[in-house]
Amino acid sequence: MSLTNRTILITGAAGGLGAALAVNCAKQGAKLILLDVNRRKLTALSDSMTDMGLPAPGLYPMDLSAVGIDDMQTMVEVIESEFGGLDSLVHCALSFEGLQVLEQVAPHEWLKSMQVNLNAPWLLSCACLPMLRKSEKGRLFFLLDDAENQTGAYWGAYGAAKAGLVALVAQFDASLSNTEIEVRGIYPGPMRSDFRAKVYHSEEPMSQPDPAINAERIAALLATDGAASGGEGTDIYLDLR
Repeated sequence: MSLTNRTILITGAAGGLGAALAVNCAKQGAKLILLDVNRRKLTALSDSMTDMGLPAPGLYPMDLSAVGIDDMQTMVEVIESEFGGLDSLVHCALSFEGLQVLEQVAPHEWLKSMQVNLNAPWLLSCACLPMLRKSEKGRLFFLLDDAENQTGAYWGAYGAAKAGLVALVAQFDASLSNTEIEVRGIYPGPMRSDFRAKVYHSEEPMSQPDPAINAERIAALLATDGAASGGEGTDIYLDLR
């Protein structure tokens, strides 16, 4: 198993899991395109990777809350021009403002959360599918959340969007069953992250697993030769806990 010369696009790449996954994949020889809204953190991640002796990744600062069809098409053109195609797309990006009573969520916060957590993954996946179909080992991975978060009180638009993402994974898997693209919905479980710190204020952050542990397991999935999509009886949802 190897990621040598495979081109991987990671969204939310400046976050804890996204950054750890980028480093792990780069160490295995992957060519990376890192997308995040935070340009400063993306640059810092790139500098850190080059300091490790790893190749500089391609950086693509983008605000998924404001992205449109034309923006996605431009990205596809850049990827095809600069990288010659795409082998894997991993959706790590998320938007979460904090726990709130449902009726008190501001409309603009609801719309932003639905855009980043559900609409953008659909839009970006559809835009990248022609490239993934051309790959011999196409991968389409989505980071999910626990069902308790999706349906529990106070989880608002984030919970609703993540529940929708579960359905989106199943639909992509069914629609791509006649291709070589592997579709996965991945539940990473609790880990050290800014997201978890917003939810569990009194928790000691260091008590949670390092995101690098999950990053290693996801990278291994990206490197495997098997395909999950379209296999009868195959569980496309993977719990890493």
